[in-house]
Amino acid sequence: MALQQVAVAGRSSETRLRILAATRSLLAMKGRRGTTTREIADEAGVNEATLFRQFGNKDALIDACVEHCCSTVELEELLASLDGDLERDLVRIAAALVQRMENVRDLIVMSLIEEESQGSVGEAAWRAPTAIKKIVADYMAKRIAAGELAGNPLFLARFFMGMIFSYVMGRKRFPEEYAADPIQVIEFQVGMFLNGARKQ
Repeated sequence: MALQQVAVAGRSSETRLRILAATRSLLAMKGRRGTTTREIADEAGVNEATLFRQFGNKDALIDACVEHCCSTVELEELLASLDGDLERDLVRIAAALVQRMENVRDLIVMSLIEEESQGSVGEAAWRAPTAIKKIVADYMAKRIAAGELAGNPLFLARFFMGMIFSYVMGRKRFPEEYAADPIQVIEFQVGMFLNGARKQ
């Protein structure tokens, strides 16, 4: 009986992941208003009743999709593994944020579109960046307390993440301006963050 319950739980988990993947794919193509639960169910290969049984309603499904795609666990694990060298740490954090933003670029674009219409995608998608900003701000606060940085940790986190956001979003739109190796761009951004542009 226990093995049967494990098998059922495994199938349920598989179904859930298929529904979340279908939701993300359709949201990226058609947006929240253009995507129906019937289309999501068809794309996932389930009936609509299964979708509602798993998630309740469309808004809860979209919320779960964004939460699934935008976990903060990897960033928290990275911060726990840093070696304490400020510049090297910031390069590693920036590289992780670039990778993360690239992985969810479709949801970022959708959240910006949905923000205009106060849709649930926009609300859900901003929860993850807010959580990440807090994690980065906590890191900045520790480095301020150690005397290595100065300023408001939240402003520093916002500025740091803003540089990375502009790079990720601009790289696809203006590829000729971002042709350099990503690590070179990241190192330059970290250098600008730490030292500014004024000649010493």
